[in-house]
Amino acid sequence: MAENVSTTSSARRETFGGIVFRIYALRGWMQRAQKRLHLFRKNDVDIETNFREALREEQEDDEKSSGFMSFTVDEHSNTFYLWTGLVSLVALHPLVFTALSVFQDVHPFLRNTGPLNLLLDLVNILDLIAHTRIEYVENGVAVKNLSKLMHHRLKSTFFILDVIAVVPAESLHIFGDSFFWSRINRLTKCYRLFDFSTQTDTRTTSPHAFGLFKLIFICVVIFHWNGCLYFYISKVYNYTTARLEHWIFSYDKIINPILATCVTDIPNHRDFCDTDDLLITHLPENEVQFTVTDYMTTWENKTTTIKFANFFRQYALSFYWSALTLVTLGEQPSPCTTFQNAFEIGDTLLGLVIFAVIVGDVGNMVVAINLRKSEFENVLDGCKRFMVYRKVPNLLRKKAVEYFAYVWAHGGAQVDEEEIAEFLPPRLFGEIAVEIHMDTLKKVKLFESCDPRLLYELILKLQLRVYSPMDYICKKGDVGTEMYIVKEGFVEVVSEDGQTIFVTLPAGFVFGELSILNIPGNKNKNLRTASVRSKGYSDLYVLDKEDLWEALHEYPQAKDSLIQKGIQILEKDKMIDPNMVDDEDESFNGPIEDYMEHLEHEILKITKMIDQAEDKIHKSNQKMKTRLFGMEMDLVHEIKELLKENSWKRIARFADGVTVL
Repeated sequence: MAENVSTTSSARRETFGGIVFRIYALRGWMQRAQKRLHLFRKNDVDIETNFREALREEQEDDEKSSGFMSFTVDEHSNTFYLWTGLVSLVALHPLVFTALSVFQDVHPFLRNTGPLNLLLDLVNILDLIAHTRIEYVENGVAVKNLSKLMHHRLKSTFFILDVIAVVPAESLHIFGDSFFWSRINRLTKCYRLFDFSTQTDTRTTSPHAFGLFKLIFICVVIFHWNGCLYFYISKVYNYTTARLEHWIFSYDKIINPILATCVTDIPNHRDFCDTDDLLITHLPENEVQFTVTDYMTTWENKTTTIKFANFFRQYALSFYWSALTLVTLGEQPSPCTTFQNAFEIGDTLLGLVIFAVIVGDVGNMVVAINLRKSEFENVLDGCKRFMVYRKVPNLLRKKAVEYFAYVWAHGGAQVDEEEIAEFLPPRLFGEIAVEIHMDTLKKVKLFESCDPRLLYELILKLQLRVYSPMDYICKKGDVGTEMYIVKEGFVEVVSEDGQTIFVTLPAGFVFGELSILNIPGNKNKNLRTASVRSKGYSDLYVLDKEDLWEALHEYPQAKDSLIQKGIQILEKDKMIDPNMVDDEDESFNGPIEDYMEHLEHEILKITKMIDQAEDKIHKSNQKMKTRLFGMEMDLVHEIKELLKENSWKRIARFADGVTVL
């Protein structure tokens, strides 16, 4: 008994503890749930607050953008392109004159360019400010927030170059009187030349010509700097004491032109002077200088000298040396010292690398220029070989060759529209095509007030076709399957025999549009009512009937509207017969897939009708069998009744009646 009591009390304690444990667990869970709920609400408030703050910032940005100094710059605009061209001209100044500062005769000019330098620095400062307002694209959207634009520019490497370019180093007197080192910081602005080149490449209509000009410009700049470096080395080696055979610059290598004042071509003249002296190039090197001096003394009173400035002679010879060395032609005096030899080798190797790249670019340019023509000529040669192999008559050969010549002369073979359509995004190419054809297509009475979306679809389906002189575009009585738009040239509406010309249709005219609509009641039954041929070479845009109905399938309302307009146009010419019934199969239009679907639908309808007929026949048979069975049962019952009555006479009459039946 005591054991049972103790067991019961322990069970009660366990039950009570379990209940308390569960209560505390439930309480803890509720507290944690409240914390999570509070956190979620806080996050929701934060999200809403952030959203409101973002809207407020956008509104503030819009309000700030209304100010005069809050402008932004589109780097693809024409205005920025012109500004880039101006900054590029400014960048050319240090690119040219920084290297020219090694020539002593240029220093007076550089000292007088202080106001010009201030103006150029002002342009660079304005360009620095303009670059902090250039819009950039982030997540597909142009950013116009001024603070973001500023932050984006500050992170750019080019911002550091712009800041270095506007530092007035010559005013700080850090480098003393050295024009070269006090202006070299402005060379960091030359990257704007590449920006201008890139923008011009995308805008010019003659990219190959511009590419050739760019290569020439790069070559001139390289020759310029290398020549100035050569003259600086000559200054280090004291070029004033140099002779003709020395490697460094020497005035003896580029003397002023000397013209004879005496008669040199009439031996008997009293002022005749003989110029057939020994050529100094055939003399030993140790006698060249002496011979030149002797010649100068002999001809001193018999000649006149055209004097050029020392700077011109220094720069011309340095530029000439640089060009010959970099293009590895040589033909210069040999180096005299180890440094000169090392410089000559390094310069030649540099020229090899640079001009390997330049020659490669020129080769690629030439190939790009001639690529389309080479492909066209290959096709032409193949056509000629084919006609010779197949023994085509000379008249047709000549016609084919003239067609090739016309296509090339008018740019048809130089521009592949299908290739362009595949490269451009469909929407962008569609906009270009609409810009080209929309006005022409709207001139057609049938499409005057048509749905613009349908016109857009039709324009994308136009195909360009070229016809040779006297080629028939369509003939009277043919089934109309295409509509034509005359792009270029003239077409003639002629009689069936081609002898009579009724009218000549110019560029922009449209014909054949009614024959591809399958207008019900059309007396012509979609047949061509006249023959049309090309007067000369003519370019026509063609719209196929199947393409038209494929587009109309997506716009049923436009389809009904076009058919009604066609009926109205034909009614004016009394070409509508309301009693005419069109063949249903001929009236169906659209792609073959839709036609197969149409046939499948008709088959399903016929199958359903057959099933219904079979069901009716089965039910009729069942009713007939039931009725016959009832009649048989009535007959058997009546015979049994007669047998019971032993009425043989009535049985005989009944049998006669059954026999009659």
